[in-house]
Amino acid sequence: MVGEPFRATLTRSTIFAAAVGAGLLVTLPRHGGLASDFVDAFTLAFCFAFLGHYVEVVALALPDIETGIGRLVRVAVWFAGGLWCYVVARFLWVKYGRDLNELPSLVWGGVIFIAIELVVHAVLHGRGRPSFFSGRS
Repeated sequence: MVGEPFRATLTRSTIFAAAVGAGLLVTLPRHGGLASDFVDAFTLAFCFAFLGHYVEVVALALPDIETGIGRLVRVAVWFAGGLWCYVVARFLWVKYGRDLNELPSLVWGGVIFIAIELVVHAVLHGRGRPSFFSGRS
């Protein structure tokens, strides 16, 4: 994941955001037409997928992040990174003319990002690839 080409990151993030955005479309309040509501939902998901990749890259660059207390630091980085991703998403949400009261509070960005990372790493671990659970990323 660390040395991955930008294009691969962008493609994976776009596919993930399109799938999650379609799911969010059902749960988020309607604002405009179907297409504009999908763009809003896609943007939320894309911020976590695309920016989240770089949060993980930064976390992996920290020394001893895969052992001992480093694993706890990594979860803390995920939380802080999730807040950052959500701040960007909420900024764009407002720029799209939406009301921030339609979204959960800011702290949920960190919680959601940790959940996303744990699911992604569980899938990686299940496939026998390096992950948070295997102690080697």
